[in-house]
Amino acid sequence: MSKTDISEVAVAAAVVVVTVLIWKGLNLAWFRPKKHEAYLKRQGVSGTPFTFLVGDAVREASMVEQAKSRSISLSDDYTPRVMPMILQTVKDHGETCYMWMGPTASVIVTKPEHIKEVLNRANDFPKPPVHPVVELFATGVALYSGEKWSKHRKIINHSFHLEKLKIVIPAFHESCIEMISKWERLVREQGSSAEIDVWPYLEDVTSDAISRTAFGSSYEEGKRIFELQEEQGRRLVKALEMAFIPGMRFLPTRNNMRMKQIDREVKSRLGEIIKKRQRAMEAGEAPKNDLLGILLESNSGDHGMSTKDVIEECRLFNFAGQETTADLLVWTMIMLSHHKKWQDQARQEILQVIGKSNKPNFDALSRLKIMSMILNEVLRLYPPGILLGRTIEKETKLDEEVTLPGGAQVVIPTLMVHRDPELWGEDVNEFKPERFADGISKATKNQVSFLPFGWGPRFCPGQNFALMEAKMALVLILRRFSFELSPTYTHAPHTVLTLHPQFGAPLIFHTLQDHIKDISPPHAFLHQDSQTLKTTKKMEILISSLAIVAVLWWIWTTVEWVWVKPKMLESFLRSQGLAGTCYTPLVGDMRRNFSMLKEARSKPMKPTDDLISIVMPYSFHMLTTYGKTFFTWLGPVPSITIMNPQLIKEVYNKVHDFPKTHTFPLVALIADGLANADGHKWAKHRKIINPAFHFEKIKNMVPTFQQSCSEVVFQWEKLVPEKGTSCEVDVWPWIVNLTGDVISRTAFGSSYKEGQRIFILQGELANLIMQAQGKNYIPGYRHFPTRNNRRIKAIVREIQIILKGIISNREKARDAGEAPSDDLLGLLLESNLAQATGNGLTTEEILEECKLFYFAGQETTSVLLAWTMVLLSQHQDWQARAREEVIQVFGDREPDIEGINHLKVMTVIIYEVLRLYPPLIQMNRAINKEIKLGDLTLPAGVQVNMPVLLIHRDTKLWGDDAAEFKPERFKDGISKATKNQVCFLPFGWGPRICIGQNFALLEAKIALALILRRFSFELSPSYVHAPYTVITIHPHFGAHLILNKL
Repeated sequence: MSKTDISEVAVAAAVVVVTVLIWKGLNLAWFRPKKHEAYLKRQGVSGTPFTFLVGDAVREASMVEQAKSRSISLSDDYTPRVMPMILQTVKDHGETCYMWMGPTASVIVTKPEHIKEVLNRANDFPKPPVHPVVELFATGVALYSGEKWSKHRKIINHSFHLEKLKIVIPAFHESCIEMISKWERLVREQGSSAEIDVWPYLEDVTSDAISRTAFGSSYEEGKRIFELQEEQGRRLVKALEMAFIPGMRFLPTRNNMRMKQIDREVKSRLGEIIKKRQRAMEAGEAPKNDLLGILLESNSGDHGMSTKDVIEECRLFNFAGQETTADLLVWTMIMLSHHKKWQDQARQEILQVIGKSNKPNFDALSRLKIMSMILNEVLRLYPPGILLGRTIEKETKLDEEVTLPGGAQVVIPTLMVHRDPELWGEDVNEFKPERFADGISKATKNQVSFLPFGWGPRFCPGQNFALMEAKMALVLILRRFSFELSPTYTHAPHTVLTLHPQFGAPLIFHTLQDHIKDISPPHAFLHQDSQTLKTTKKMEILISSLAIVAVLWWIWTTVEWVWVKPKMLESFLRSQGLAGTCYTPLVGDMRRNFSMLKEARSKPMKPTDDLISIVMPYSFHMLTTYGKTFFTWLGPVPSITIMNPQLIKEVYNKVHDFPKTHTFPLVALIADGLANADGHKWAKHRKIINPAFHFEKIKNMVPTFQQSCSEVVFQWEKLVPEKGTSCEVDVWPWIVNLTGDVISRTAFGSSYKEGQRIFILQGELANLIMQAQGKNYIPGYRHFPTRNNRRIKAIVREIQIILKGIISNREKARDAGEAPSDDLLGLLLESNLAQATGNGLTTEEILEECKLFYFAGQETTSVLLAWTMVLLSQHQDWQARAREEVIQVFGDREPDIEGINHLKVMTVIIYEVLRLYPPLIQMNRAINKEIKLGDLTLPAGVQVNMPVLLIHRDTKLWGDDAAEFKPERFKDGISKATKNQVCFLPFGWGPRICIGQNFALLEAKIALALILRRFSFELSPSYVHAPYTVITIHPHFGAHLILNKL
């Protein structure tokens, strides 16, 4: 390459990088937020105006500082102090509104029905992705989503069964007694009463309880971990204030460096506790039924947690097990200090139920009704977490009127919901435990408005643990002491992940025999916050630095995406002994691929030529250059081609390890239903759709197949009216219409004419998308307002409108009792009725499944029929054998299911056509985590490609005649033909094998049986052999045959 060429490439690369940099940056910091803002406004949801990049972060920080500078009394509503921005936004814009966390729209919901919807639909509203800085504090089950959350929750649940809680009650007692002894000593030393800041003691006792009950250690053993996690929590809050600044966590600030240091030390210390327990378990000297024992027991199985997972769960429960109960206890003691009547009532109940000196047990603690009322009221007024967050990964309906955009978040302000006068009454800010006298349901009027431990499937598993521990502590405290607020107490609720008393909780303690009952608690007033307000100059410096940090972040993410990550993956793959092309920045092999494809299509081809060099020229070139296992580049993503049947079997079988790829978003516009879904969504959709394709159901479709096919044959007979005459017919458009009519009648209860516009539009859409694939390496190209892109969007809109009309007509017919409920559309709509419970499909999902089956139901059978007729035109001997078999089996009667099953010759012909002309020429799977495949270790971020066409024509698998049409190879079935290897893949393989396989084969056999009885056919001189990929393999210039009337 000359210096001029190198310079041009360098300049081009620089232009691309800068374009990507500007586009990604502007999209993140402006276009996407403004798009979401406009979307929400169209839904009738209002909110704060978006500020470039920072959103409401600066305003919120300023409001928090101002709020903290003002004093409040114990009877005041402290919501303006801890969440002023959310409160003001709701006041200004209503119960459902939005604000901005950096460039992310946060939709605030406060209506119970909306809250119920969000918390019930855990898959539609998962936990927000964990910010990388949070990982330095703790992750674990509370922050996971999807399959990982389900697995961890299932393992951990055993630790919190009620029977298990009964066992740990003595450990609670032991931890609390130690604290009580210390307080008694302090009171004795100072006379009859003493001032004690109970907050640090409560932190210690809850830490000790979680250490003893969950991890089999003592507080002293884990003391350093708790201290470090407490410091990490404070530093995390500080770090999250700057989280909206891109790349802030990478800067070597004092806070960032200290957080990483703490993270390493905590992991090291937890690792030592785990190793110690493992050694004790191996020696038979340690319990296996506490939390740590259960986690480590699962670690030994294939479906359990890794050691890293165990460490994260330990960190989470060290924190959550301490914080939740410590917060609950401290605010309960503050409330009871202020409301002496309730303190006395709680003490009297304890003496009645448990007695002065009896040791509390599980049953006795469960009977403390007044205590339960008090704790529920404290949890209402001072919930541990003041808000709940959920993310929205795709466009999702909140109710009939509001649809939320993918990429936004949902915020449930728990504290505001708990203090909403419309839900709780005008006395909402008062401490009134009696509101819970008849239980939570009566107090909330059966609405989802009491959320201290969350709600729905993700309800906190440790709720009963925290409540029992709190009851034990309060029983022991109230039997020994009475207490009141100290004059030095300053009421200052303060968020450090959970709700803390910022200046501690100093209380005056009296031993009960010395206490004077008529002491009135002094009023406490808030002293001015010691923290100073940030100066305007400091804010200006912060904002001015954003541009620099943002540019650095954009440059880094772009360079990482375009160069660093691909080169790391390339190096990893080569270290595994894999060969492949050198990576070309951004475009990968896409230009070479399309160039070779264009050149191949420009050359004439005979029907006897091998079509691989025409349809897959680049893959064929790679195969001859590097062998059967190699890697190429789909833009910056490496794609590993495998042709080994054992490896293919492994990929198809492990559906969770090798999910579907989503490299080309435009393809999803054609159809994005079952075929592209993964995980829980795929399993749910497959289960709902399966009944429509049961063999018994397909048998009932035979008359419909006959009717559609007979109509086409009748039209052909008009073109060739007399026996012995012939006519040239391009059978391709006829076959496309035939298969479209069949899928319309059988799956959707309509006719081809009703859905004709959909088929025309989907054909055009497929062609446009294949053209756009050549530009796919250009970042954001699909969003450019080109003529093709505008037309693609217009087609998608029109298809949705037509489908909604078909669905609406079916719903009306169903309601009137005039429509079937057991075809595909009927089953989909039936499932929609169960959607509110999370078990059915949404209206949007039904639309996608309809698009998929309109497309796949037509394409698969139409290309199979077209290529079968072309090949039988070339191989007249097999055409004659197939006709003879049809006449022998059916005679003059219409084809039926029993006869179809006896068409052995036709079956081997169809299998051979599917081998030589599979509907899809290749299938891809993604790798989202490092995984073993045979002898290879493949990294996350690569794809696996199975070139079906190459595999079907591999001489090592099929013999030297692999490129020839020889149906006899299937005479003993597929297993014998493939020698029991996974190398015949026209409909995929494994759990995700095409659900419509039997449908397509039966339809094709009936069509061929009717055609072969009426006509013989041969290739027309005008036929041009040009297999052409438009998602599936089409005959580019049609299928011109000479039809002879028999």
